[in-house]
Amino acid sequence: MQKLLILFVFFVSITTSAQTLKKFKLIDSVTQEVIPFANILFSKTDFKGTSSDIDGIFYIPSHLKTITVSYVGYETKVVIVEQLTSELIELTSKVSQLDEVFIDNENPAHRIIKNAVANKALNNPENLSLFTYTSYDKIYADMDGTKPQSDTLKTIQSAFKDSYLFITETIAKHKYLNPRFTEDSIIATRTSGFKNPNFALLANSLQPFSFYKEHLNLFEINYLNPISKGSTKKYKFRLKEEFIKNKDTIFVISFEPKANRNFDGLEGLLYINSNKYALESVDARTVNSGKVEFKLQQKYSYIDGNYWFPEQLNFEIVIGEGFGSFKYIGKSYLSEIKPNAPLSKKDFPLVSLTLSKNVGNKNSKYWDEYRKGILDKKELKTYVFIDSIGDKVNLDKVLALPQKLQKGRFPLKYIDIDLLNIFRANKHEDTRLGLGVYTNDNILENISFGAFAGYGIKDKEWKYGGSVAFDVPGKKDISIALDYKNTIREVGTFSGNEIENPFNPRNWIAREMDAVESISFRTDMKLLRNINWFIGFNTAEIKPLYDYTFNQNNISITNYNNTEVNIGISYHVNEKLINNFGIITRLPSNAPILNLMYSRGLNGALDGDFNYNKVKFTLDDSFIIKGIGETTYKLDLGYIDSTLPFGLLFTGEGTFDKKLPFIVENYFQTVKPYEFLSDRYAHLFTTHNFGRLFNNKGYFQPDVLLHNNIGIGSLKAASDHQFIDFSTKEELFLETGLELQNILKIPYLNIGYLGLGFGAFYRYGYHHLNNSNDNLALKLSFGFSFR
Repeated sequence: MQKLLILFVFFVSITTSAQTLKKFKLIDSVTQEVIPFANILFSKTDFKGTSSDIDGIFYIPSHLKTITVSYVGYETKVVIVEQLTSELIELTSKVSQLDEVFIDNENPAHRIIKNAVANKALNNPENLSLFTYTSYDKIYADMDGTKPQSDTLKTIQSAFKDSYLFITETIAKHKYLNPRFTEDSIIATRTSGFKNPNFALLANSLQPFSFYKEHLNLFEINYLNPISKGSTKKYKFRLKEEFIKNKDTIFVISFEPKANRNFDGLEGLLYINSNKYALESVDARTVNSGKVEFKLQQKYSYIDGNYWFPEQLNFEIVIGEGFGSFKYIGKSYLSEIKPNAPLSKKDFPLVSLTLSKNVGNKNSKYWDEYRKGILDKKELKTYVFIDSIGDKVNLDKVLALPQKLQKGRFPLKYIDIDLLNIFRANKHEDTRLGLGVYTNDNILENISFGAFAGYGIKDKEWKYGGSVAFDVPGKKDISIALDYKNTIREVGTFSGNEIENPFNPRNWIAREMDAVESISFRTDMKLLRNINWFIGFNTAEIKPLYDYTFNQNNISITNYNNTEVNIGISYHVNEKLINNFGIITRLPSNAPILNLMYSRGLNGALDGDFNYNKVKFTLDDSFIIKGIGETTYKLDLGYIDSTLPFGLLFTGEGTFDKKLPFIVENYFQTVKPYEFLSDRYAHLFTTHNFGRLFNNKGYFQPDVLLHNNIGIGSLKAASDHQFIDFSTKEELFLETGLELQNILKIPYLNIGYLGLGFGAFYRYGYHHLNNSNDNLALKLSFGFSFR
C-alpha cells in the first residue's frame, strides 16, 4: 500500500506540474523561423529563468505575469503573458551595433573560452567509458525558395509547394564503448515514397556527435573548432550576454574567424555553462564554404548530476546557390541516456549500423512514443504526396542503384551491366571497347554468372573471360569467386595489385603488357573485427608482348607458366561498417589502413615454372598538424626471394609521360613507368596540404600541396633480363614537388566545381639525370570540390 501511495503521489505530482506550465515558441517576426537558445527571464530580482530549446520551445510557470525574452541580434522583448493569444512569440531583429573593442588579454570572453578548452576532456561525451541512448531522427529535403525563371522549374516548384521533396524518420538504439566500439541499431524507419525498409538514414551520422574535437569534419573539410587550444589567436570572440539559469551562469559568446586568417572556420554563438565550463548549446555555420553551406545546432543536458551529454542535434545543409539548390534539414532527439550501461566488446557486432526485423511495420502509436511533438501539415502532406508517386513509378527500384554503382555495375531487370569494361585506355591497346554482363538476384539470389569481352583498337586482339560468384548469406560478408580470363596484364602487377578504375591516369600510360590466360579462385571474408582477409589460387600461361628473354640456369625463356597461392590481410584502424542499401559499406576514415599480401609460387603445380615467396606491405595514414594543414603518407614495401621473369617482379612505380602529364597519387612523378626494376624495395610517398595559403576569398583559391617521395631497392641477377632497358635503385631515390590544386574552377551542376591544377616535380640526389631539364616534370591534376 505504501508503494502504491508513493506511485500515486508521484503521478499526481507530474500531472500537476504539467498543468502548471505553459508552452511557448519563439520565432523570427519576418522569416518565421524558430529562435533557439534564447534567454527567458522570469524575474529581474532573482534572475531565475529558462531558455528556448533547439526548436525555439520553452515552458514557464502559469502564475507568471510577465517574462523578458532576449536573444543576440534581436530586440529584447517584455511579454505580458495574459495578453498572448497564441503560443507563438515573435522577436524583431535589430541592426547590429559595433562591438566594444578589447585588447586580447582584456577580452572577458577569452577567459571563458580558455576555461572551456581546459575542460574539454572532462566534458566531451565521447571520452566516457561507455554509454547507450535512443534517438528519434528526422530528415527532410526542400527546394530553394527563389522564384524560378523557366516554366518547367515553375511547375516543379508548384507541385511541391505544400510538401517537402523527401522525408524520412528513424528510431534507433545506440551503444558506445570507448574508444572505437559502436552500434546503431535501427528499430523503426519510415521513408516517403519507399516501402523497402533497407533505406535508413540517421541525422546524427551527418554531423559531429559532439562539438569538442579539435577539427570538425563537414563534407570532407576540416573546420577548426572555436573551442580548441589557441583558438583565441584565430577567432574573434565577444561576450554578448550572460544570465543566471538555476544556480549557474550562462555565457553567450559570439565567434567568427579573424580577418586575414587563412583557415577553414565557423561562425555563430556558444552558450557556455559555468558548471564545469561546459558547452550547453551551440549554433554554428560554415564560412566561405562555396557551393555547400553547413549549419549545425547542438544542445546538451546535465545527466545524473555528473555528465554533459547531447540532447538535441540539428543540421542544415544547403547544396548549390540560387534556384535549383537543395536544403537538407536533419533533427535528432536523444532520450533514455545511460552513461554507465554495462557493456563489453562482445555486445558489439562487426557491422556498426544494423536494421532490426520488422523495422518498417511500426504503427502510429509506436512512432508517437518517440516523436518530439507531432508531424506538421507539410510533413504529413509529404508522406501522402510522395508515397503516391512511389506507388506509380516504384521508387524502391532506386535503392538497387547505389548498391550496384558502388560495384561498378548498372542494374537492369535480370542482368547488371559492368561499367568498368565498357571502355579502357592504355598505350598498348590505345582504346578497348567492350561489354560485361552479370546475372542478378532476379534470376538466382546470392549467385551471379558473368562474362566480358573487349576489343583493342591498336593491337587488334579480343580479350574475354567469365566468372561465377557466390555471396554467403550472413554477417561475415563472405564471398567466393571462380574466374577465367584471356586478357592482358601490365608487368609488375599481380593478384591484389591491379588498378581496377579505368579512369585512373596510371592505367592510361601502361605500355608493357603480358598476354595472360588464367584460371583463379578467391574467397573474401570478414571473420574478425577491423580485419578483412582473402585466400586465392591462380594459374596462368604468360606470353610477354614485348621483346624480352629471361635467362634461367643458362636456359632462355620467353613464355612461361606461373601458379601461385595468395593470402591477403587488411587491417582498418577504427573501422566503422554500415549496412547501406543491403550491402556492407565502410565509412571514410583518416585512421591507418594496413595491407599485407603473401604469394607462394608453386613449381610443378599445374605446370608452374617457379618456386618463390613474394610479400607486399602497405600502410596508408593521414594526420592534421594544427595551423599547418594535413599530411598523408603511404609506406610501400615489397620482397621476393627468388629470381623471376620481368613480368613477375616489382616495376611500374613511375608515372612520367610527356603526352599524358597527370599527377597520380602514391607514385613517383619524375620516373618513367618501367625505369626501375626490383625484387625488393621500400617506398615512402608523403603529401602535405597547407590549404589555401593565399586567401580564402575571390576566384584564386588554390590549395597548396608539398610532395616528398623517396625510394630504394635492389635486384639480384640483373643480367638474367635481356633485351629490356631498366635501372636499379640501390641508392636512395629522391623527388620533391609543389602542386597548386584547383587553380581553375568550373561550376558543375550548381553543386560544386571541377578543378584544374598544376604541379612541378624535381628529382635529385644519386639518381639525378645529367640533363637538368630531364629531372623536371610538369603535370596537371583534376579534382572536384564544393568550394
